[in-house]
Amino acid sequence: MDTIIEAITNGSQKTITLVLLAAGKSSRFRGVKLAQPIVDFNANGVLIEQPLLLHSLDKLNYVADYLISNNVVSHVVVVLGSHHKELSSLLPKSTVFIINKQSERGLSTSIKVGVKNALSTNASGLMLALADHIGVSYSDYKKLADLWILKNHSICASYQSQLGVPALFTADQFSTLALLNGDQGAKPLLQQLAHNKQLTCLDLPNAINDIDTQDDLLQWQQSKLN
Repeated sequence: MDTIIEAITNGSQKTITLVLLAAGKSSRFRGVKLAQPIVDFNANGVLIEQPLLLHSLDKLNYVADYLISNNVVSHVVVVLGSHHKELSSLLPKSTVFIINKQSERGLSTSIKVGVKNALSTNASGLMLALADHIGVSYSDYKKLADLWILKNHSICASYQSQLGVPALFTADQFSTLALLNGDQGAKPLLQQLAHNKQLTCLDLPNAINDIDTQDDLLQWQQSKLN
């Protein structure tokens, strides 16, 4: 912790936009995936039931509060798309959300929405997180944030020998993120940064768990309650 505080104190004011990507169609789930109830422990160790969207949002809000307590300006933005009517009604009134009207064209369009928001606030960093990425824990997000503060360059998760989100990008990567196309997301940029030795990877084996189908949700929930 002392190292984190020293890094913040010795550097210029850091600002970060935390973007929760929640604009997908949920076609494999055959329903509004992010509205499904999840029973799990929150950051305070209390077992609660809430929609998957709020389960993921709580984690980013937790990281934002942690960063703010360490003098890093931060805010959370939710990017909605295909099911925005159902999902926006679940969000607390204080939540900032943006509707991606081009979400049908793939994940890259939601990333661009997040980048645009980060640029509008002159953010020095951008975190991308997936709302269905149920395996990433509160502590996982905190570890990624700590690394971003210490290393002052881009950070990403690594699982099953692959690079992926959640990931944090420095502002010099925003223009490249804005040029992404299709549904592949930020993976091509992460691979390029790794090749150029401009990326730090954090091993997060639990990040292999996400929710694509109803069976995924059932299996994950059973594993947590047993």
